[in-house]
This record gives sequence, C-alpha cells and structure tokens, in this order.
Amino acid sequence: MTKKPEGMDLKERWGPIVDCIADLLGPNAEVVLHDVRHTDHSIVMIRNGSVTGRTVGAPLTDLGFFMLRESERKIQTLGVYHSRSSSGKQLKCNAANLRDEKGNIEGILCINIDVGTQEKNYNRTNDGQVTEHYWTKPAKVIENMVSDACQGTLRANGDLSREQKLELIQALDARGVFLARNAVKNVSATLNIAIPTVYKYIRMVRNRGAGIGS
Repeated sequence: MTKKPEGMDLKERWGPIVDCIADLLGPNAEVVLHDVRHTDHSIVMIRNGSVTGRTVGAPLTDLGFFMLRESERKIQTLGVYHSRSSSGKQLKCNAANLRDEKGNIEGILCINIDVGTQEKNYNRTNDGQVTEHYWTKPAKVIENMVSDACQGTLRANGDLSREQKLELIQALDARGVFLARNAVKNVSATLNIAIPTVYKYIRMVRNRGAGIGS
C-alpha cells in the first residue's frame, strides 16, 4: 500500500470517501468530515447539509468531543445510534474516527440519515438512542454540554459544595468539554468558580482517575 504523503490536506485524503458515501445513499444522507484540530469550526466538508442545517465551518458536536476524550480507547466507530435534528428530524447515525499514521485522531467522519416516516422500517433493537446537538456556533455546543451536565445539580442560588463541584467537573471532563476552546471560562462562569480553581479541580479529578492522591 502506498504511504500517504504527510501534510496532505484532510479534505484531499478523505473527501472522495465523503462523496462516495453521499452519492450512494442519496440526498437524505448527510455526510460530514470534521477536522478535529479546529473544534470551533471543524467541518471542512459536508454533503447534504440540509439534514441538520449545517455548512462548512460549523463546530464539532458534543458527541464529537466525547470521541476525542475517549481517543486512547482506540474507538474506531460509535456504532449505529439514533438522534434528532434541531428541526425535529429523526436521524440514524454513525461516526468513525480517522487517524493519522501515529494513531492520533485527525478527523471524524459522520453519517446522519434522515429516516423520517421510514423509521418504522429500521430495526432499532441494537441501536442506541443518543442525544446529539447540531449547533452552528461553537459557543452553543459548550453551553449545552455544561447545561446537560449541571442539570438537576445546580441550585437556584448556585451554592454547591466542593465535592459537588468536583463531581460536575469530572462529568464535564468525561464528556470532553475541556478539549474545547474557552470551555474553562464558560464553566467558571456557570459554576461561579474562579478560572484557576477550575484548572485545579480538573487536575484533581484526573489524578483521582489515575489513582494519584490529590
């Protein structure tokens, strides 16, 4: 097999695969190529973007951040799952990590099929129901991830114990929130924690996970 030249543009290398899948599956299948080096405008190629209403330059989704966070587990694909677009379309989806020669994730290839009224024809026995948000602005992705993790925990006055704050930071870290630009600032404002303290808590929960004393 011919070795792929280093530095070749992601779209040049994976674009033909995007076109191949989109041409085969037709206009109800959105096929997306993400460059994960730029999470706030990760979409570098998209076919049939009307399915989720996105275009080139849209950010990585919350599920995409999870895939990055779990990259060391060498996940190849998420497996088939169901989601719903912001306009209410029922989607059948899958996503695959695209790795470079060193095994690092350089891109994510996503397929979102608008199954619509044909949903009943799909066997969902082994398919997971996953919540994924297809925002067009990067700030919305982070706001939503923080909101989901904090739901039911934040009190009206924002008065959380130190342990509760650590638990929230751990939940956010597990979702890959802190891989996004400005995520620490957003979490700091939401939880009313100083930015240096957020960084401290991140180190603490990661040390706990690694079995290192804080």
